[in-house]
Amino acid sequence: MKTTFSAVLLVMLVAVCSFVNGAEPWRFFVGTYTDRDSRGIYTGTFDAERGTLEKPTLVAECSNPTFFALHPSKPYLYVVTETQKGMLLAFQYNKKSGQLTPLDEKETHGQLACHLAFCPSPNGADGAVVVANYSSGNILSFPILENGKMGAAASDIAHAGSGPNAARQESPHPHGAYFDGTTIAIPDLGIDQVVYYNIDLTTAALSASADHASLRLTPGAGPRHLAASKDRQFTFVVNELDSTVSVFDRRTTKAPELIQTVSTLAEGKDAAALNNTTAEIELHPNGKFLYASNRGDDSIAVFAVNKGKLTFLQNVSSGGKTPRFFCIDPTKRFLLTCNQDTGNICVFKIDQETGTLTPTGQSVDSPRPVCLVFVP
Repeated sequence: MKTTFSAVLLVMLVAVCSFVNGAEPWRFFVGTYTDRDSRGIYTGTFDAERGTLEKPTLVAECSNPTFFALHPSKPYLYVVTETQKGMLLAFQYNKKSGQLTPLDEKETHGQLACHLAFCPSPNGADGAVVVANYSSGNILSFPILENGKMGAAASDIAHAGSGPNAARQESPHPHGAYFDGTTIAIPDLGIDQVVYYNIDLTTAALSASADHASLRLTPGAGPRHLAASKDRQFTFVVNELDSTVSVFDRRTTKAPELIQTVSTLAEGKDAAALNNTTAEIELHPNGKFLYASNRGDDSIAVFAVNKGKLTFLQNVSSGGKTPRFFCIDPTKRFLLTCNQDTGNICVFKIDQETGTLTPTGQSVDSPRPVCLVFVP
C-alpha cells in the first residue's frame, strides 16, 4: 500500500498533539504487603486522558515494600521494607518499561521501617533520605551519592516517651518523615507529637530544631501522617487512633497553635463501633481541598480548606476494604485509592470546583497495595 504525504503528516500531527496534551500514560510503582499473594513491587501506567489504569505487574521481589520515595531528577526509587530488620533499598528504574535494577541496600538499624522522605540538596549534591522505624522508635538519615547509592547512616535518633493508649502507645512509634526544604517533620504515633529536626543536606546529619517547636496532639490521638500548605503556614495532621484531623497554625513556629480538630467520619458515625483508624492524608495542590482515608469505614473523607480551617464535605467509599493509601494523580484531576485487604486500586474524579469525589468505575486488581508513586 502506498503511503501518502498527507497520511504521514496526519500521523505526525496526532503524535505532536498527544505529546502537547500530555496524553502519554503516567508510569507508577505500587508497594505491597507480601504476607499473602503479593511478591514485592509492581508497576503499571495510568492514562489521565481517559482516567484508566493498567493492571500492575511484578518488577521486583522483596518483603513488605510499603513506602517509596523518588529522586526528583534522576531515575532512582527508594524503598523501605516493613520487616523485623528494616531495610532501605535503592533501585534504578526504566521509565518506559518500569523495569527496576537494584542499586544498593542498607539496614535501617531498627524494626518495621514504615516511611521515608527524599531530601534534595539545593547546592547540586544529591541530598539525603530520612527513614522512620515504627516499632523500634528511631529515625535515621543517609546521604545519597551521585550514583544513587546510599552512604553510611549519618544520624540515628531514638525518640522517648509513651501515650495513654496502652495497646498502641506503649513506646515511641515514628510513622512518617516529611521534608519542607529546611527541616524534617516526624509524626510519632506513640508520643502524640510531630517532632522537627534540622537536616544538613551536605552530610545528611540531623539535629534538634531550635526554631520549630514540636506539634502536640491531644493525648491518645496517635498522629500518623501530615500535609502542609505551600506557604507552610498550616500543618494538617491525620490522627490514626481517634479518627481526626488536627490543624496547626505555624506562622509562629516557636509556638504553633492547634486551631481545629475535626472528625474524619460523617456525623452520626462512631469510630469505635466501626473499629476505624485513619491512614493517609493529602492536600490538593490548589490548597482548597483536603483528603484523609478511613480504615474500618473504608472511605475517603473530603474537606474544604479556607484560611487553614476545615469544613467536612463528604465520605465516599474507597471502592474496597482498608484504604491504607491514596494519592492525587499528576494532572490533579483524579484520586487513586490503594485498598489493602480487597487487593484493588480505584480511580475517582475530583470536582475541580468543589473538591468532592465521584467514582469513575475504574478499578484494577493489585495484590495488597499500600503505596503508589507516579514517576515524574
